[in-house]
Order: sequence, then structure tokens, then C-alpha cells
Amino acid sequence: MLRFEDVTFNYSENKPVLHEANFVVRKGTKLTLMGQNGAGKSTLFSLITGELKPEEGRIIVGHGLKIAIAKQFIPHTKWSMTVREFLESSFEEKIYDIDKRAIEVFETVALTVSLDKTIKDLSGGQKGRLLIAEALIQNPDILLLDEPTNNLDKAGIELLTEFMKSYDKTVIVISHDAAFLNSFTHGVIYINAQEYKIEQYVGNYYKVVEDIKRQVER
Repeated sequence: MLRFEDVTFNYSENKPVLHEANFVVRKGTKLTLMGQNGAGKSTLFSLITGELKPEEGRIIVGHGLKIAIAKQFIPHTKWSMTVREFLESSFEEKIYDIDKRAIEVFETVALTVSLDKTIKDLSGGQKGRLLIAEALIQNPDILLLDEPTNNLDKAGIELLTEFMKSYDKTVIVISHDAAFLNSFTHGVIYINAQEYKIEQYVGNYYKVVEDIKRQVER
């Protein structure tokens, strides 16, 4: 589905992020993206979506595959939009059945708001669920989730956890919620901030975290 081949990316000469980094994401896998604060997790997401380009190496996405990202917050520049307009802005082309699609994804994330409601009038929890709905409505082949539990209440986290367990597509998620991650992920993509490399680990989340801690200590 996704492959990084010898990818190098630096914000500046004094701020390297990746140096000849490699990893592979296979179809249907659910992975946690880990790294120290400032290691470049959000940067990696931007490289995957194409928002940023590598200086060297290749990022290969399977032909015709769609990538969608649920970010941490809705920019203030979009707060004057209605919910419908916000969802429509996710697509490059005009979508004529946006209301029907919205109803389906709103059921998934248990969001009950009018499509005519303005973003600024939504609660924090509603915005959090809307961010996930916006990604899901695009029906992506690869779903990227950036701290999805941050703006959700306990019920919202439980609902998202159950959804992720049954979700059969490819997912990469950034989160600090260990119980949430351990419930559905198959392994970890770890950004080694000392060597600017990417390491891959497979297995139970808690076990992988211990393996990474031992590696960092070494």
C-alpha cells in the first residue's frame, strides 16, 4: 500500500527529520506511529499525504489509492463554514450526495448535528467527531489519525475503539492513549530521533513499547 525508500527530509540544515528512512505498510494493517515529541510524526503524515515532498528517496503509494487524514483540530479559517460545506471541502470534485454520505458516517461516529450548523457553534467533542467523520466520508484506502482521542469524551473513545477493531482498511494512528492503541494495532512505526531512521515493530502494543524502551536505553 505504502513504501518509503531511502527517504531524506530536513526542515533546515540544523533540523533533520529523516535520513535514508525505509518502511513498508501492507494492506489492512493498523499501525501506531511513535516517536519522541518533535521527532517528526506529523511531518511523516504530511509526507505520506504529499503535502511535503522528500529531498531524496521515493514515497510510493499504490496506484489509485486514496489517503485521508483526520487532523487534531479544525482551522479557525473554516469555523464560518456549515458542517455540510466543511465536508464538501474534503473533496476536489463536486459531491452531489453529501447529505446521504454524511448520515452514514455520522452514525459511525455517533454525531448528531445538523448539516446546516456552523462549525463555530459545535462543541469541542462534536468537532472531534466531525474531524473523524470528514476523513471517513472520503472512503480512504489509507486512513491517517492524528491524536483522534484528544477531543473525545469517554463514550466517544469507546465508540472509536470498537469501530477501529472492526475497521478492515489500512490505518496509521498517532496517539498517546495506550489502551486505545493496544486494542487494535498490529505494530508500530517508530521514528528514531537519534539516527533519523524509521524502525518497524510487529505485535502487541505494550510489548512493542517495552522493546523500543530497551532499544532507546541501549
